[in-house]
Amino acid sequence: MKNIILSVCALLITSVTIAQFKMVNSTHESLLNKEAISTSFVLPNPILTSSNSAAAPSPIWTDDFSNPSNWVIDHDPLACALDWQIGINSCQGSYPINDIVSTTASNGWAMIDSDNYGGATGGSEMEDCWLTMANPVDLNGYPNIVVEFETQYRSYNNEKAYVVVGIGDGSGNVVWPDLTATTDISMMNNVFEAFPGYASGDQTTNPELITVDISTALVGLSPVELADIYIRFHWTGTWGYAWFVDDVAISETPDNAIKMSDEVIGGFWVDYSTYLGAGLNDIYGLDYTHTPLSQLSNHSFSFEASVKNTGLATQHTVLKYNVTGAGSASGSSSTIVLNSQEDSAFAALPLFGDANTAIGVYSVDIYAEADSAGAGITITTTPTVTKQFEVTNYIYGKDLGSSNPGRYLVGGPSDQNHLTTRYEMYANEQLYSLRVYIPIQTNVGAEIKAIVYEADSTGTSGVSFYDESDNYTITVQDLGSWVDIPFVNPVALLNGYAYECGIVGFQHPTDSAYIGVSGGSMYNGEHSVFDEYGLSTQSAGTPTWYYTTSCPMIRMNFDPSSAVAQSFDCDAQGNCSNPGTGLGQYTSLAACQAACISNAVNDIESNVSIYPNPSSGVFVIKLDVLGKYDVTIYNVLGQTVLSTFTNSMTTSIDLSGFDKGIYTVELKDKNTIYTDKVIVE
Repeated sequence: MKNIILSVCALLITSVTIAQFKMVNSTHESLLNKEAISTSFVLPNPILTSSNSAAAPSPIWTDDFSNPSNWVIDHDPLACALDWQIGINSCQGSYPINDIVSTTASNGWAMIDSDNYGGATGGSEMEDCWLTMANPVDLNGYPNIVVEFETQYRSYNNEKAYVVVGIGDGSGNVVWPDLTATTDISMMNNVFEAFPGYASGDQTTNPELITVDISTALVGLSPVELADIYIRFHWTGTWGYAWFVDDVAISETPDNAIKMSDEVIGGFWVDYSTYLGAGLNDIYGLDYTHTPLSQLSNHSFSFEASVKNTGLATQHTVLKYNVTGAGSASGSSSTIVLNSQEDSAFAALPLFGDANTAIGVYSVDIYAEADSAGAGITITTTPTVTKQFEVTNYIYGKDLGSSNPGRYLVGGPSDQNHLTTRYEMYANEQLYSLRVYIPIQTNVGAEIKAIVYEADSTGTSGVSFYDESDNYTITVQDLGSWVDIPFVNPVALLNGYAYECGIVGFQHPTDSAYIGVSGGSMYNGEHSVFDEYGLSTQSAGTPTWYYTTSCPMIRMNFDPSSAVAQSFDCDAQGNCSNPGTGLGQYTSLAACQAACISNAVNDIESNVSIYPNPSSGVFVIKLDVLGKYDVTIYNVLGQTVLSTFTNSMTTSIDLSGFDKGIYTVELKDKNTIYTDKVIVE
């Protein structure tokens, strides 16, 4: 039973209840597609504050994968041809996760690259492969044993990562269980999930220390069997991401040890139970990296985490925090007594933030501390986890910033998606725009719009339409930048309600629109994708809602000055741009381009020359003014014989392999088309 505390009162909620609660109102379906991982906003590795921590017993056995002969690699030949790799090996597939940054990463690690094996679109094989200690360890005299290892892992859909205890007969003969992703291991006392409860898209920290108590596998074994114990890492699944393992240790279970996980600043574990929304969805208490003072004034930050007693002795445990930055504060939870292997959700007091909180950037260090005697005799601490947040005037956001963001396709030849993220309101607000990050891969001229849904647990999709903006045309200035998409009229948002704010892309034969993603979700359903026309193979023509685990870079903007309508001006070279004032001469990019294109054609004609002409087939396109153009060469039948692009002042073209004759050279950008004839002799 987890003991949940907010103040001096204890709220008793089981760990199962906490996990399931977050999924009750999630009506969005499974992950739409595999996602490339954003590497943005990488926090420092946890710092172990161990100056007064209880000393752990020395390991019985360790391995850092510097010697591959210490392990046996194998797979089920009837299932697959995938194997573990030992060394410094990175993911090679279309959707890689980062290399593990383990303690001894410099001398190698073990890794299974399921993503690469499945290819760009996935395979159908049930991959079944394992990594086993080459030599046994003698565990006689050790009734309480844990296996620890550093890991980097991300889950997908149909997979399991197992830690298996192999029991030999004294001669190295072991009967290993036949495992799949759906095997019921509840009656197997020697098989343990490495990542129990992980859902699609869940990912460890890098690295994360995993501790598996294998003591149950040793009960009742003979001395001969205890002297012949092996550990196996067993992967089985279909087109997952990857699993890294390093720095494996077999140790006695210490008397005093605690582990902290699931650290939050929004109140996801405890505070949500006391704050019920007024709308058709409860308030979850999500983490926000940017919080307006108006919201913080009505709902202070609650620094929370789950803490588990991984030792043998009873632990008197507290959660602590320290805030620095634009202001400072510290706090601690009440003491919870945890028995061995018992866990609890903690909330540290006092809550942080009120109407007088300074605008600015903050960092919070969160860690747990335990005393086995309850009298300050044996102190154990967890690694410190650091989170960053900003208190703002107008911006409400959840993403981790624009330093090396990922991207999500919302519009293109075969896509018309709504990419949304959930926001919870703790005060009434007027929403003037959505601030969104536009990756450089987006085509200039592509259109998007902002949309707001109200969370609605009574509907089949979990949301109902609330408001939307006019269409917004992407300009060259928008690429790689934050852009405010204004609403025609301010959108009234109500305290106690939850909303999904998103960006809509449009199906287009040539233009693709991307939205930046940075960070991940706290629960499946926090960020969503609506396949409006059912264009994905999974939707099969049916408009369908899905969840995605990547956090969209879509922020609420409550600043009235952000509600500036899009407008355009044309410069002397025929280029259209948005002045950002709403006072441009043209209200749409198309109107601007139509008015400017004739001047632009004249300009490009005077700035392009092709020589020699006639030629033997090799000629040069010379630009007097630098630009980026698609270059297409047509024969007299109108057939394309060469297609390329140029962003250089001079570009060499080789048609010597084609028939002699007259060819048409076309240079094209968003605003202009230039054509000329060349003769190949």
